[in-house]
Amino acid sequence: MAVVAIVGMGIMGRGMAANLARNGHDVVLWNRSPLRPETLSSISDAARVAGTPAEAARDADVVFEVTADDGSSRAVWLGPEGILAGARPGTTLISSATLSVDWIAELAAACAERDLTFFDMPVTGGAEGARTGNLTMLAGGDPARLADLDPVLTAVAREVRHFGPVGAGTRFKLVLNTLQAVHMAAFGEAMRLAEEAGLDLGQVGAALVDRPGGVVTRLAHDNLVTPPAPINFSAEWARKDLDYASRLAGPKGYPFLDAVLAAFTRVVDEGRGGEDWSVVNRFAS
Repeated sequence: MAVVAIVGMGIMGRGMAANLARNGHDVVLWNRSPLRPETLSSISDAARVAGTPAEAARDADVVFEVTADDGSSRAVWLGPEGILAGARPGTTLISSATLSVDWIAELAAACAERDLTFFDMPVTGGAEGARTGNLTMLAGGDPARLADLDPVLTAVAREVRHFGPVGAGTRFKLVLNTLQAVHMAAFGEAMRLAEEAGLDLGQVGAALVDRPGGVVTRLAHDNLVTPPAPINFSAEWARKDLDYASRLAGPKGYPFLDAVLAAFTRVVDEGRGGEDWSVVNRFAS
């Protein structure tokens, strides 16, 4: 079994760490704020806590970084206490955060300079997928190296999809999150239209989730009826991902992306960014 470091112990990192430990891997953890005893015990009594990202990476075979954004990611990779300062030859480094394409390219170059294997491998599947080990990993990197990671990846994911060289996983994740955010926001507008049309919203919601429309329709409906606690994914994170997608899009016109980014920006500006991203539905309606 492998020594696996998890740098960043939010919703996704906690679930990944617990499943790695459950599958017999030696888990080393680092988080920006101290981990509470109950959090540690929910992962594994044998889990070790590192003092810095460099310390977490020092003895690891595989390092997963699962932070919130470019700024927090940069802070854990670079500098004398960063992952790159501690990683030894032969360590595989993986970013499983949803970050900007530009930062992933810069990070990949820094890893290549040190002759370290790097994958961008953002995840999808939400809090439930992380908890149950049923994430989907969206990989960019050398496909020949993926097979070596199988014992580690199967502990946290039901599927690994390879999209191309480093950066391709991140590009796809931004495309996916754009589609899902448009769908989430459109559900709220559809419900508002139904209300203005004099329809029973309970009947409308039940009928919509029974139609072909994907998991986001059901998620949007369920979260509109009963706001989730704890949240699945914050409105602030959705806005961040859409901003990264907008940067990827560049000057070309993507009116739906622009509109949904504006909608989530408004939610955040109104002080509701910490709520579940489905708040955009209640906000719209």
